[in-house]
Amino acid sequence: MTHTDQHHSDSQRPAFMLDAWDFAQHPAQALSDDFYHGQHRWFHLQRDMAGLAEWLRQAQIPAPVIDAVLMEDTRPRFERLSDGFFLILRSVNLGDGEQPEDMLSIRILFYQGNLYSFRRRQIKAVHIIQQRLQQQAGPESLPDFLVMMIEEMNNRVEELIDTIEEQLEGIETNDQATTAQRQHKLTDLHRRMLRLLRFIRPQLAALERLNADGQKWMDAELLQWLGNERDSCHRVLENLEMLVEQVWMLREHLQQEVAEKMNRNTYWLSMVAGVFLPISFLTGLFGINIGGMPGIDDERAFWIFCAALSGIALVEYLLLRRLRFW
Repeated sequence: MTHTDQHHSDSQRPAFMLDAWDFAQHPAQALSDDFYHGQHRWFHLQRDMAGLAEWLRQAQIPAPVIDAVLMEDTRPRFERLSDGFFLILRSVNLGDGEQPEDMLSIRILFYQGNLYSFRRRQIKAVHIIQQRLQQQAGPESLPDFLVMMIEEMNNRVEELIDTIEEQLEGIETNDQATTAQRQHKLTDLHRRMLRLLRFIRPQLAALERLNADGQKWMDAELLQWLGNERDSCHRVLENLEMLVEQVWMLREHLQQEVAEKMNRNTYWLSMVAGVFLPISFLTGLFGINIGGMPGIDDERAFWIFCAALSGIALVEYLLLRRLRFW
């Protein structure tokens, strides 16, 4: 590549570069050229577009690190590098028509004084920071940017947890819906919470490692803020686990209600069968059409028989009442 071609490529922003900011200035300024030289810069990149790997190589990022940030490993984790770190986090999916618990992955590479973020779909937390930067009210440094992004991601998760808690309370207090309808909604809510737990647990571990490693490259104040966000993630995990336990308790309560209803119905059916068993026997016996049946020629026999059946039913009722069967 000639010097002229290199200068042209340096001054033209690639299609996969969604945003670029220079934090060496205060406030941070948007980059419009020279995307290879300098430090204290943030590059926001679309990781599934062609040409990204080649651009990262030109930015002097080692091939193993490029493979790590582009591979399909989306579990939250933290890895210390020789000259920086690699971090994978998950944020709730706030896209139109999407399920928030299908959390989106964002990869963060801090290498040789620059910060690179990689996404496939839009992350709400990053979009909020972009708006603040445009209003010159955003973070003042790359560590500040990272802490602010983690804070916004935690805020979105907490909002989702609050929504889930309200839905769970609605299921618990909804007496109009049938037990089957409540169980169906409860199962759906339980499935959503398990999806969140799948990523929140390793995300907390990643933030704990980031916080422990942050002493090497972050000042005391920002380190304290990072610790606060780690604690926020811990509270989110505890609240989520508590809600899962609450789901299990409500599920057991609904199952107990169903069992009690079935036992009560079975009990009353048994009572009715017990009362009508001797009456059915007598009506069956006197219903046979053979010679020798008493009362055939007596016009009063039918009413006498009905009175006898009523008397038997009354005796059974009094006997069951005496024995406290209900």
